[in-house]
Amino acid sequence: MSSIDYACVFVRATGDRLAAAERLVCGFPHLFGAALAEVDLAYRTSSQYLVVVLRFRAAGFDPRMAARLGFWTARAGGRASPLGGMAAQERAAFDGHLAQCEKALLNLSPADLFERCAALFTEVGAPAGRRRSAADRPMLAMDVGGHGWEGVTYRPDARVLFVAAPMAPAPGDEILLVFRIPGLDKPVGTRAKVVDVRLPADASPGHPAGFGLAVSEAAPAIHDALSRHAPHAGSETRVAPRYPMKAPVKVLVPAPPSAVAAGEAAVAGVSSRVPPPKAHALIEYASDQELEADFIENLSQGGAFIRSAHPQAVGTPITVDFKLPNGTTLKAQALVAFANGHGMGVKFTLDPESEATLQAAIAHISARPRRALVVDDDAMVRGMIADALSERGFEVLTATDGQDGLRVVSEELLGLDLVITDVYMPGMDGEAFLRTVRGAGGEADLAIVVITGRMESGLERKLESEGADAVLDKALGPELVAQAADAVLERKRLTRGG
Repeated sequence: MSSIDYACVFVRATGDRLAAAERLVCGFPHLFGAALAEVDLAYRTSSQYLVVVLRFRAAGFDPRMAARLGFWTARAGGRASPLGGMAAQERAAFDGHLAQCEKALLNLSPADLFERCAALFTEVGAPAGRRRSAADRPMLAMDVGGHGWEGVTYRPDARVLFVAAPMAPAPGDEILLVFRIPGLDKPVGTRAKVVDVRLPADASPGHPAGFGLAVSEAAPAIHDALSRHAPHAGSETRVAPRYPMKAPVKVLVPAPPSAVAAGEAAVAGVSSRVPPPKAHALIEYASDQELEADFIENLSQGGAFIRSAHPQAVGTPITVDFKLPNGTTLKAQALVAFANGHGMGVKFTLDPESEATLQAAIAHISARPRRALVVDDDAMVRGMIADALSERGFEVLTATDGQDGLRVVSEELLGLDLVITDVYMPGMDGEAFLRTVRGAGGEADLAIVVITGRMESGLERKLESEGADAVLDKALGPELVAQAADAVLERKRLTRGG
C-alpha cells in the first residue's frame, strides 16, 4: 500500500497536555475517515516525549487533511510534520528520539485505536478513572471576552467570527464551537463552517493571519454575545512591530566601546579595530497570553522591539532567542531596523523548522477556554468536581494534595484562571497551600475557592484572611460548587477589569 506518513510530536506530554493528546488521538478516525490506514504510538517516560505516527492511504489523502491535522495537533499542544518532507538532520533527530521511546503500540487500525491506546496512556500517567468516549470529536472552545480573546473579531451581518492564528483548519470544514458566555451558567455550543483562511504570507498591518467561521443562525445567544463582546471586523488589529513588547526581554546587547576602552586597547598594543562582541537578546514568554498578544501585534510580521540603553546602529546584525511557554527556545537572526532612546526595533527571520514550531505554539493558545485546577485527596470528589467544571467549559487539571497542587501551579500558573482546593488533606493541607500561593508566590489575580466537608466555626473568616476568594461546603454537591466557583471567577475578572 502506498502511504503518506505524518508524525505528531508532543513535548512535556504530562497532565492536561497528555489528556489533550489522548483526546486528539481518539478523534483521528472522525477527522480522517477511510483515508487513515494505521497509527503508531510511542512514549519516552524520562523526557515525557510522545510521538504519534499516522499512515494515510495515498489515494485518499489531500492537502485539506494536512491542514486539518496540523491545526488540531497544534490545538492539542503538539506539532505535525510530514515524515517525507523532513530534512536529513531533522529526520535523524526524530528517529533518534523515537528509538529512545520505551513504550510503544504499533500498526493500530483506526477501528481499534480507541480501545487499544487506553492502556498506554494510563501507563504513562493519565488518570485511570478519566472520562473517555469514542464519540468525542475535537472542538474549538472559547471564553468570550476572556483570555485568548485577542485578535478575535466578528461581523454581525454575516455571522462570521474571525480568529487570528498562524494555522487554520481546512476551508469548508465543519467545526464544533463551544462558547463560555458571561452571565450564562453553562457553555453554549453550535456548529460553524470554515469560510475564509488568511495565511501568514498574506497577512498585512490590520489583517493578521487567521480563519473565518460562519456561525450557525440557530444560536441566537452566541450571536448576541459575540456582537457585544467581540470587536467588529474593521476594528484596528495591529500586526506591525510595536512598543513595548508584552514579554520580559533579557537584553544582552553589548554597550559600544568607550573612547577610554579604545585607548586602553591601543596602549596594550591591541588594534582599536577589534570587532565588537556580537549583539544578542533573549525574549522570554512566561505565559501563553504574552505570546499570543505579541503574535497579534508583533511576531506575525517578523518584528520585535528590544528595550536597551545602548541600541545598536541601524543595519547591525543581532541574534534573538525566543523562549516559548512550553520551554522551547527558538533562535533567529535579525537586523536592527530602527533605533531611538528607548531601544531598537529589529526584523528577524526564522528557519522553516523554527517557524513551524512558533506557529504551532501560537495556534495552541489562540482563543482558548478557561483553565482550572482541582486539589483534593479524595479521587471521587476530585473527579466529580472536575467533571462539573468541564461541563461549564473549563479545561481541568487535578492534584492529589497541596504539595502536588504547588507543583501544578508552578508549572501552569500563568495559564490558570481558577483553583478549587480542599482544606483537610494529608501532607500539605489546603490552608498551607493557599498561604503559599498567596504569600510566598505573591499571586493575587488567580481566583482561589476553598471547599471543605467540615465547615467549622471561624474557618471561613480565617481562610478568607489568608486570601481565599470564597469558602464553600462540599455538601452543596459538585455542580453547585462548580457554579459558585465559576461565579467567583467571573466576579473577580469583572472587578479586575473595572
